[in-house]
Order: sequence, then C-alpha cells, then structure tokens
Amino acid sequence: MSGRGRPWEPLPGRGSVPTPVRDALDHLAATMGMASIESIDRLFLSWAEIVGPDVADHCRPKRLSDEVLTVEAFDQQWATELSWMTELIAERCCDALGDGAVREVRIVH
Repeated sequence: MSGRGRPWEPLPGRGSVPTPVRDALDHLAATMGMASIESIDRLFLSWAEIVGPDVADHCRPKRLSDEVLTVEAFDQQWATELSWMTELIAERCCDALGDGAVREVRIVH
C-alpha cells in the first residue's frame, strides 16, 4: 500500500458521486438542528447590517439552532437592553435570512 491512504469509496447508499462539501456541511448542520451553512455565514458576516452597528458593537450571534438565535451580550447592561429588543432582532434576522429563520432570540452574558 502506498503512503497515500485508502482510495475514495462512497458512503453506503450515497451512490458513486462524491457529495459536495457544502452539501455535506448543510446535511450535518440539519442533523444537529442548525440552520444551513449559507444562513449561518450570512448571519455572522452581516450581523452589523442586521442589528445596526451600535448594537453590534455590544453583542454577537453565538448560535442559530432550531430557529433559536442565541446572542451573547458583552456586558450586563447590554444584556438587559437586548432582552427588550428580541422581537425586533428576530424580525430583522428573518428579513435578512428568510421567513421563519429565527422564531426566538435568547440573550446570554
């Protein structure tokens, strides 16, 4: 056997064509109850545009799973402020990511 390892073999039931990496990641995310990789990318990369730069300076998205967005506030004062804004944050996320992408926002500190 050469030092190159085993030759590629498809997973059982997957056919003879390799699965594109993005499709494999989307499948993995779905099995973990997470949003698609594209939605997660858009959420993290466009956070300041979604919530506004002033708010984005004080928090960041931490997780999007089962349509529940967890937002980490950088201090207790902003955690309190953000708790009053959860419906607005969910609405803006749905505007950016698609209807139903976020049904609940949880704030953690």
